Amino acid sequence: AWSERDSMVNTWRGANTATDGNAFPDTSPDRPYLSTYVVRDGWLLRKRSSLSLTLDYRLSRNDRISLSATRTSYNTNYDTRSLTFTISRVASFAPDFTHGATGAGTLGISSPNDTQDRSITNYMPTLVYRHDGPIWKNEVGLGYSRASNRFRDLDQGYFNATLARRTGVTVSFDEIFYLRPGKITVTDGITGAKVDPYDLGSYALSTASSTPQRSVSQHRTAFANASRDFHGRWPLTVKTGLDFRQASSDNRTVATNFNFVGADGRASTTPTAGSDDVANIVVDRDIALRTGPYGFPRIQWVSNEALRDLFVARPTTLVSDENAIYRSGITNSKHSQERISSAYLRGDLRLFDGRLKLTGGARAEQTNITAQGPLTDPTRNYQRDAAGKVILGPNARPLTLASEPLAISKLTFLDRGLHAEKEYLRLLPSVNASYPISENLIARGAYYFSLGRPNFNQYSGGLTLPDLEAVASPTNRITVNNAGIKPWEARSTKFALEYYFNRVGLISVGVFRRDIRNFFGSTVLEATPEFLSLYGLDPVAYDPYQVATQQNLPNAVRLEGLNVNYRQALTFLPPWARGVQFYANGSAQRAANDSGGNFSGFIPRSGSWGLSLSRPTYNLRLNWNYLGRQRQGVVNGRSLEAGTYTWGSKRSYIDLTGEYSIRRNFALFANLRNINKPSDDLEIAGPKTLESAQLRQRQDFGSLWTIGIKGTF
Repeated sequence: AWSERDSMVNTWRGANTATDGNAFPDTSPDRPYLSTYVVRDGWLLRKRSSLSLTLDYRLSRNDRISLSATRTSYNTNYDTRSLTFTISRVASFAPDFTHGATGAGTLGISSPNDTQDRSITNYMPTLVYRHDGPIWKNEVGLGYSRASNRFRDLDQGYFNATLARRTGVTVSFDEIFYLRPGKITVTDGITGAKVDPYDLGSYALSTASSTPQRSVSQHRTAFANASRDFHGRWPLTVKTGLDFRQASSDNRTVATNFNFVGADGRASTTPTAGSDDVANIVVDRDIALRTGPYGFPRIQWVSNEALRDLFVARPTTLVSDENAIYRSGITNSKHSQERISSAYLRGDLRLFDGRLKLTGGARAEQTNITAQGPLTDPTRNYQRDAAGKVILGPNARPLTLASEPLAISKLTFLDRGLHAEKEYLRLLPSVNASYPISENLIARGAYYFSLGRPNFNQYSGGLTLPDLEAVASPTNRITVNNAGIKPWEARSTKFALEYYFNRVGLISVGVFRRDIRNFFGSTVLEATPEFLSLYGLDPVAYDPYQVATQQNLPNAVRLEGLNVNYRQALTFLPPWARGVQFYANGSAQRAANDSGGNFSGFIPRSGSWGLSLSRPTYNLRLNWNYLGRQRQGVVNGRSLEAGTYTWGSKRSYIDLTGEYSIRRNFALFANLRNINKPSDDLEIAGPKTLESAQLRQRQDFGSLWTIGIKGTF
């Protein structure tokens, strides 16, 4: 499946980005100016495959064993290329133009995450035994899954990212509207000669990078449960069980950044006559005729394949920093393991002749986490005497073991030197009820507890220790994610009314309230013995130092919402059109007392509606989906007015799916997603921001079509 990935980015000073009163003059919200513009041309290619097998064997009339195995693979190739116009010092401006100071501009043709091959492979075997007897019903099961996620570039014949630059130019934007400058002028800062920003001959090769990555995620599960019905005046079903889940993540990534120095061994940002770093020596001929997005002309892009071939033929043209490579590998080397052991008891009770149905119970969950991540300890580079005491020099500072950067890093920056452990026990009760008010009207209610666990990086993110031979200060303290932080907890209440039309549909209206506490926030606190014990640190040595970490926020956040759902079979249609159904649903929600921005990005309004047609040999489904405008994080800075936020724009997209049975076991299917291709916009705006200066970023992903044949055996 292939899709587009075109996008653009505006940098409006005074609207979405701060000024500095110098290179970027202060302004007011009604008079912002554009200082940087980025246009991106990209595409994405996806390949998927899956194979599954299930074997069932009946041991007896009431006993069965089931073995299943699934293997899936997913491969993505993507390519994103960027042209950036930057005004580093502003000479004059208005909302519809920005003129840069002479020679204070930069051009860049780059490829962030430009060309990369991503492969995900997953296999999952499961084994389940079931006993369905007249009294007891039991289940016992085991499961395992392993997913491998791999990013590749150089070994596939290309760099992951490249950058060609041109500095010392004068950049001017004119005829600016919400999407882009209508006119862009670039001239040389010294000669005043016109510079073509779309020609690679105007650029010098600057950098390249390779970022191979391999991560492995494993999950192990085991469960056992038993249930029994008790018949009497009040029918009761009791179910109890045990559940064990283990999840682990192992990640290693080494980023290598190269600087282009050419045959003469010198880097440059401005090509000159006869220089060996002019970027058009690696122009991408395959896409040279492609017209740029958003009204831009043809743009010459760097070929990451050609630059890699040049590097293979002449390795000295690009140089790298061994210390940076080492530190990248340590920074991205992390391992985490989470074990959740739980036991639960559930009861289903029917009262008033079975009209009132109650389901309630409780689940106890014990969570244990172990993690390893990078450790930074500057004291490991200090010389010590036989007793372990640091040796001081004439300046009263410690004598060091190494002075070369790579040697220092190998002594002080340790692979998975952080070891963190955490455990906690939580009890999660719940109760659900339903009652038929009339033949077609049912009332439902629920009250339950839920848990939000921190992600693995909370435990494996890394630990930076202070210099124990220097006084404590804001720049000399412990920096670490808080492994002792509590998971957030929520108490939810839901009510709903459902009305059923006889055999043709239903309409339901529901409301909910969720009170959430223990969200996370940044803080600086004193290094207590309890906190230091999480990382095995000596309280005597580290007690004088503060800790930059996280804490659980004291305020609770309330989320309230409304859901409406409607489904209707159109039985009034003539016989040849029977089988058509219409559905629609929508939701509205709001967050109260969210001072920490924990619900940044949640969507307050959403909805979907559609039509489906079912026939014995084929089916079709047309869906419309709507996402409302959502407020995200606050944006602060010089010249930005109070009340400026990042906003995700509202959008509506259409999906079409269908299936046609060729034979009994084979069917042709099609899944056409996002066929109307709406833009995904990101805006930054305050109360007085001009409408033309609100668009920060636009991404166009295009339509994704998946067509194939599936078989069932």
